[in-house]
Amino acid sequence: MERLLADLRVALRRVRARVGFTFVAVLSLALGIGANTAIFSLVDAILLRRAPVPNAERVAEIYQKQPDFAWAPFSYPDYRDFRDATRPVFAQLSLARFAAASRDMGDHVEPMMGEMVNGDYFPLLGIRPVIGRLLGPEDDISPGGHAVIVISFEYWQRAFNGDVHIVGRPLRLAGRDYTVVGVAPKSYVGTVAGIAPSFYGSIQMVNEIQGGGTDEFTERSNHSSVLKVRLAPGASMALARAVAVRFTADMQKRYPKEWAGSSLIVVPMKEIAVNPMLDSVVVPAVGALMVVVGLVLLVACANLASFLLAQARDRQRDIAIRLAIGASRRTLVQQLLTESLLLAIVGGVAGVLLSRLALTMLLGANLPLPLPISLDVSLDVRVLTFAIVASAVAGVLFGLVPALQATRPSVIEWIKNENVGGGPKRRLTMRNALVIGQVAVSLLLVVTAALFLRSLQAHMNVDPGFGKAPAAMVWFTIPADKFDSTRRLALLDEIERRSAAIPGVRSVGVTDNILLNPLSQQGKRINVAGFTPPKGQLGFDIDYAVADSGFFDAAGVTILRGRNFTTADGPTAPRVAIINEVMAQRFWPKQDAIGQTFRSDTTTFRVIGIIRNTKVRSLGEAPRGFIFGAYRQQFSNYPELVARTDGNAERFVVQLLGALRESSPDLLLLQAKTLSSHLAAMVLPARLGAIAFSLFAGLALALAVLGVYGVVSYAVARRTREVGIRLAVGASPTGVVRLLMREGMTLVVIGAAIGLALGIVATRLLEALLFGVRAGDPLTFVGAPVLLLAVGAVASLLPARRASRIDPARVLKTE
Repeated sequence: MERLLADLRVALRRVRARVGFTFVAVLSLALGIGANTAIFSLVDAILLRRAPVPNAERVAEIYQKQPDFAWAPFSYPDYRDFRDATRPVFAQLSLARFAAASRDMGDHVEPMMGEMVNGDYFPLLGIRPVIGRLLGPEDDISPGGHAVIVISFEYWQRAFNGDVHIVGRPLRLAGRDYTVVGVAPKSYVGTVAGIAPSFYGSIQMVNEIQGGGTDEFTERSNHSSVLKVRLAPGASMALARAVAVRFTADMQKRYPKEWAGSSLIVVPMKEIAVNPMLDSVVVPAVGALMVVVGLVLLVACANLASFLLAQARDRQRDIAIRLAIGASRRTLVQQLLTESLLLAIVGGVAGVLLSRLALTMLLGANLPLPLPISLDVSLDVRVLTFAIVASAVAGVLFGLVPALQATRPSVIEWIKNENVGGGPKRRLTMRNALVIGQVAVSLLLVVTAALFLRSLQAHMNVDPGFGKAPAAMVWFTIPADKFDSTRRLALLDEIERRSAAIPGVRSVGVTDNILLNPLSQQGKRINVAGFTPPKGQLGFDIDYAVADSGFFDAAGVTILRGRNFTTADGPTAPRVAIINEVMAQRFWPKQDAIGQTFRSDTTTFRVIGIIRNTKVRSLGEAPRGFIFGAYRQQFSNYPELVARTDGNAERFVVQLLGALRESSPDLLLLQAKTLSSHLAAMVLPARLGAIAFSLFAGLALALAVLGVYGVVSYAVARRTREVGIRLAVGASPTGVVRLLMREGMTLVVIGAAIGLALGIVATRLLEALLFGVRAGDPLTFVGAPVLLLAVGAVASLLPARRASRIDPARVLKTE
């Protein structure tokens, strides 16, 4: 212990004596460890920080695979039939769906996001309350008869300051009082990571909470609930899949319209990272980021090792003397390792602080997300352990080799003459090898970042077919229990009239599902005379929404032929539709689609207009058919109001909210944003990926450049006498610069060649995450090495030019 404390005191003295070296070493490590800790914190929050589920190997999620949607949730009627048909196989069936509600606070209304759950939800997950109780089977008996609620730990702290007497108090949601019966634990934050509910209500109250006028207990086409199951004793996953197959066959006979071409997918919980629909993108993206930040840390550690090797060369005479007078090599290695560990620990602490700052800025940014994201990225045991281990590994792994080499000098030669030519050549070779590795890794990351930037550019260049003009959007609910069908239409007309009267608003319209909505997909199964549906299906599934006459101009959707909807297209008028070019060309390729008809169930629609093609589900999709129905013929209680504006649409959002409040105080606001921010959400993953990879690539490049600069500077320092002699005998400064740059540029060229080869191999693995650009993009693989060579040349040039300006007489006199 005394030896360790003595080594620590020596290390502290050396760290204080070399402020410049210490600052650069700590900064390099802080950036590397900080980047790794920040990304690991996100991985921890998204993938690891979950409440443990008892016997998770016996739990699975079940989804409905539809012809046009692979991971459809359950509708309540389908869940009820599945529950009744599979009782011997499953001990528990948990059902949950997200729901938006408004809490009446007296002088204002607070929007809240919650989950409506059935009685098996909390028992299946094995969750216990902080206080009170959680919802159970006794709260899942009769529709509309369970006005009880459990609030989340975060909402309990934020809204009630952790009041232990919260149980029994009323919460007024959607115009009705709900009794708080308990508080969920802090460790549980809902079904999907990042979307933290503020409350959990009985699914028997879903119609009352939603207030939309639809009965979810009978609406089989409303797929919005996630189903988890726990196997009964003696049952297996194979049996669960067999039961799902039998159930599918039975449902296809009983409900051929809804179940044609559909099947069930049983996914064991142990195979799910976040959500089966998202895992194919999230897991590779997270893995790629972890590899990238690991490489950044590797470059930072190589810098540290390079610095320590340079320092070791300067301490060779001191070490040789200490060895000569009896110091053991083990003692010296321990002292040098203590110094590198001290640097690593300080760098690790600074890195953790940098990661906290970066995560605070990221989570506090106003990102164009369809739902508010809530992630707990606070320091926990896993994050702290990761940071400590990363720091320790950096200190030991990249401090050990310099320490071993520094304690193996030629003792007699160093004592006789401290300028013995720098010791064995392999020391310089190892430092050069580290720089080559840094350059290679940096080029690999620059290539990766360039591909993601090119992918982002491809996303940005996609024309969605709408939304080019500034527009504000408001999504709200019209409570069905307070407005009958006639009053709903009158209220909507009033809202549009008030909105259109706002100065600067050019046009106003509504739809029930805006295009490119990642939260909702609507379809209509149709039949067209002369066309046979795909095998196993009863019709063609086409994406569908309803809109009024003002929507198309407000959203920037172009009507190419035919007419718009009018007020005459009301509830009692013949059903009409506006379709896009894809649908017109698919079903009526050699004739005018205007005036043609198609059927959906027993309803006949007549085509009155054709719009220009737009993107429907994603920017990268192939052109899809689309149908707009008339809003007045199929009224929705969840309208999305779109107002085309002059200038910046952001300032009109507040004014639209004012128009809603003036029209009726009973409206529930769900979301307010601009149409541009709605579209920006579609490119957000590509934008975040490009930003993250570019930041890390830039960081690695800066560290590599620092390494090149250090090698050339070190070479210049060692060759000062040689440079003086060359200049004294007539060498030109330009020639000296070329000579000194050669060493640095040789390392850059070798590293670039290796990095290019690695990039060709590695980027193939990222191809699934790219859009509109190939992994072997020629522009990227030419531009990235050119950039690296240019930056490396500058890093070599600066110390070389400084050396070419020395005074030969002064150098020779000193020597």
